[in-house]
Amino acid sequence: MGSRSVRVHSRPESGGAGAEWVLHADGVLGAGSAQAAPAFDLSAWPPPGAARVDVTDLYDQLSERGYGYGPVFQRLKAAWTAGTDIFAEVELDDSAHADAARFGLHPALLDSTMHALGVRAAAPESDAAGGDGPALPFFWKDIRLHASGATTLRVRLSGSSDDTVSLAMADATGAPVLSVDGLTFRPVSVGQLGGSAGVGGLHEVVWRPLGSSA
Repeated sequence: MGSRSVRVHSRPESGGAGAEWVLHADGVLGAGSAQAAPAFDLSAWPPPGAARVDVTDLYDQLSERGYGYGPVFQRLKAAWTAGTDIFAEVELDDSAHADAARFGLHPALLDSTMHALGVRAAAPESDAAGGDGPALPFFWKDIRLHASGATTLRVRLSGSSDDTVSLAMADATGAPVLSVDGLTFRPVSVGQLGGSAGVGGLHEVVWRPLGSSA
C-alpha cells in the first residue's frame, strides 16, 4: 500500500537542456483501501430548504472579475444556497460526453463545480478569498474519487473559512462521485493570469510575408 510523492514540472522547450525547471504541483498519492461510504447524501434534489439563486448572468460577472471560460467550461446550470453552503448543478457539454469515460472526472466538469463560488463572491456582504479579483485553487486536501465517467454533477460546497471550502459531488442519481475535504484558494492578479501570453507559448500567431513570386 503506502504512498508516493508526485511533482509536476515544466520548462520552455526553447531554453534547451540548461533551462530551469519550474515546479507547478507537489502532492502525495496514497494507495486505495477499504473505505466507509461517503458521509454526504445528495439524493434529494433540488436541496430541501435551499433558496435558488439566479445564475443567468454569472459568467458575465466572473468575466468582469478576470475569469475567462470557453463554452465547454461554462457548465454551471443552477445554484442554491442554504446557510453557508452552496449547492450547484453542473452538466458536461454534449460535445464532451464522449470523453467523459477517459477521466476519473472530466476537467471541464470539475472546474465548473467551483464556479458556483461566484454566487458568494457576488453577494454585497461577501468577504470571499480574492475580493473583487480572481482567485485560483492552490491546495487540495484528501481527494477521494468514488466513481468515474460522470457527465452531470450535484455539488455541495461548504466553507470552512473565507478561502477554503470542502466539496461533495454526486451524479444525477445522487450516487457519490468525488469528495474533497479541503480546497484552498489564493488570489492572483489579472496580469498574472495573462503574464505568459505570447512568451514561449505552445501556440502563437506570427505574420510571415511571402516573398515575391516574380
